[in-house]
Amino acid sequence: MKLLKFTLYIFLPVLLLNSCRDYVEVEPVGNNRILKYTSDYRGLANNYESMTVAGGIYLLASADAEFPTTYQNSVSTIWSNAYTWQDKIYDPSQGDSDWNGLYKAIYYSNVIIDGVMGSQGGSDAEKKEIYAEAFVHRAFAYLQLVNTYGPQFDPASDNSGKAVPLLLKPELFSKLDRSTVGQVYDQIISDLKSALDNDIQDAAPFNVLPSKRAVYALLARTYLYMGSYQLSLDNAQKALALQNGLIDFKELATAYSYPVLVQNPEVIFSKTLLTTYDGSPLSNDLLNSFDSNDLRYNYYTIAGSNFFPTYTGRGFGMTRYSYTNGINVGVSVPEMYLISAECYARLGQTQEAIDNLNIVRAKRYKSGTVYQVSAGTSKEALDLALIERQKEFIGRGFRWFDQRRLNLDPLYQKTYTRVFKGQTYNLEPNSDGYVFPINQNYIDLNPELGN
Repeated sequence: MKLLKFTLYIFLPVLLLNSCRDYVEVEPVGNNRILKYTSDYRGLANNYESMTVAGGIYLLASADAEFPTTYQNSVSTIWSNAYTWQDKIYDPSQGDSDWNGLYKAIYYSNVIIDGVMGSQGGSDAEKKEIYAEAFVHRAFAYLQLVNTYGPQFDPASDNSGKAVPLLLKPELFSKLDRSTVGQVYDQIISDLKSALDNDIQDAAPFNVLPSKRAVYALLARTYLYMGSYQLSLDNAQKALALQNGLIDFKELATAYSYPVLVQNPEVIFSKTLLTTYDGSPLSNDLLNSFDSNDLRYNYYTIAGSNFFPTYTGRGFGMTRYSYTNGINVGVSVPEMYLISAECYARLGQTQEAIDNLNIVRAKRYKSGTVYQVSAGTSKEALDLALIERQKEFIGRGFRWFDQRRLNLDPLYQKTYTRVFKGQTYNLEPNSDGYVFPINQNYIDLNPELGN
């Protein structure tokens, strides 16, 4: 009998019981154990370490990263393979932490969706709240997975390319047939709408928990990746209507004054990259794009001497200045303004695009300096919006997702070149290098993954 979900789930029931044993009552049912009380499911939903994972290997492949020559001899084979866009990332002794972590969050979400409404000891409102939250976690995980291991969504195609398995039940044994890109996106949107249909809370008590504003923000991101700009704009505006606070960098004494995660007014819904990717050297071209009055350079980056192994250059600074924030790639207020700016530009509304850019820039520049930008055409506004995304989201890996979708537009297609240990590597537009391979170990155990 094939071990159909070995790579995804065999370890998960053990982790589930170990992580919850101190505060979750479980009862044996045959050879399995189940959660019983609503508080059990709340404990599972609040498992911060497991539910907030976002992968992150794509950061190394993105144009944000640039490994100095001396640093190249210090990195692992996983990092070097990702950095040079190889068709094999892991050797037979290694697992894929991104894949495992995201599917673990999906498994937990499926457990909640499948069982919380029938749990004991909680009110209907409590059950429904947990139920709605699980759809948001699952949608986020699948959005990460499809954009890491699947082809880019193309609004001009049927999106029939194979992506990742859609697993919607907490079953330990089932076939891992890969769903198409279109099917995965349909499920993401369906899950987010299910959260709304089940009256997810407008505002969560902590930004690590899903909320209505998080659903709107995730829909805005999803529709942006799909090239559905009016829908993306509509949802970004809905999110901003519920939360629009920005940190004024001029009011921070130093970068170390940056607020902790739970007090960060910009974070709508927190998700963080694996700590494995902390410290990746940042591209010199990107670092040089900050002018001397832009405070983001000193607030978002820090000298490479703060990491191990050390390097000449700079890395993402937030994990050092305000470690609780991590490398946060959850949806945020700045992202909603910049999505709005891009969508306005693409829809021909130039001034609206510029207005949204300047709202963010006003909070990022030194006092008394010129922060405003202007544009005479929607194309100029779009160019400015894309540049602003690179600077605002430096070191988070968003650049990779932007590279993928911009490759569909001949105006923005670009070939990227890297020299690693004396050898030159090229990433052509829309090449296979934009799709991370599924670990061969997993395909060997589940051959349908290779189809």
